[in-house]
Amino acid sequence: MNNTIFFLAAVISLAVCGSAQTAAPVNIYAAGVSYNPSATPVVAGTGLYARKVGDSGTYAFSAVDVLPTTVKPLVVTTQFSAGVAQRILTIGGVAIYVPTSAGISTNGTNTGWAWTAGAMGVVSVKDKWKIMPNVRVVKSSVSNGTGYQVIVGALFGFAE
Repeated sequence: MNNTIFFLAAVISLAVCGSAQTAAPVNIYAAGVSYNPSATPVVAGTGLYARKVGDSGTYAFSAVDVLPTTVKPLVVTTQFSAGVAQRILTIGGVAIYVPTSAGISTNGTNTGWAWTAGAMGVVSVKDKWKIMPNVRVVKSSVSNGTGYQVIVGALFGFAE
């Protein structure tokens, strides 16, 4: 886990050096992959749509997380959530947000609740393209006993 945190810090540091300050986009569409050490396999997926709310650096968003739990039999916990992401600071042109959301979680046989919180950087790559490295903690009532799950990943998106 320490290597994962070191890797994420290195990616954010490199992104800070190579990015420029731009105006906050109104809409963001993104999808990505994550490393989830509590899952089998350890790869998870996320989809995101966010819309700017006012001029305070706040976004309302909806997200879908697909978290594999076991391979044989294949069990996937899917979480549909809505939430708010607040910009807390900008470092070298990279906006840092705290996203928090709650919603419905299902694994095909059970349906329950889920929530997630963490931190996310938004790095401008080219024109309207963004990379969003993130670290989140996820909790679901139907996660087959996996408890709190730490997810480290990156979303790749388009902003307008």
